[in-house]
This record gives sequence, structure tokens and C-alpha cells, in this order.
Amino acid sequence: MDECNSFKKEYEKCFNIWFRDKFLKGIDDDSMCSKLLKNYTNCVKKAMEGKDIDIEELRSYHSEKIGSKDEPLTK
Repeated sequence: MDECNSFKKEYEKCFNIWFRDKFLKGIDDDSMCSKLLKNYTNCVKKAMEGKDIDIEELRSYHSEKIGSKDEPLTK
């Protein structure tokens, strides 16, 4: 979704900084990027709706293919 690329880049930049400077040092509070993630996911959701892509239908299809979240994945 090209219209969301700027949000994606901003979030990825923040995530990489958080991962390097916080997570790898044992700090798992990921709130520093939460607003950027929300902006990005909202953009993707709007773009999908604009293309008549049903998010719930995709989730259902995905869970049928790999099993429910509660089931362990097997190879």
C-alpha cells in the first residue's frame, strides 16, 4: 500500500532504534513507537477498505490455513 509507505518508514525507524537501544538491553516497554504503529496500521486498514479488502475475511482465511492462534504451528 504505497499510500502508507511514509508511515511504515517512520515506524520501522523507531522500531529499529527501540530494538537496538531498549529491547536488546532488557527493556521491553515498546510504548515509544506505539503512536507510529497506530498511524501505520490505521493507514493500512483504510487502504484495504478502499480496495474492498475485508480484514476479518483475511483473518479467517489465515487462521484456517495455519490453525488458531492457540494451536502450536507444526512443520
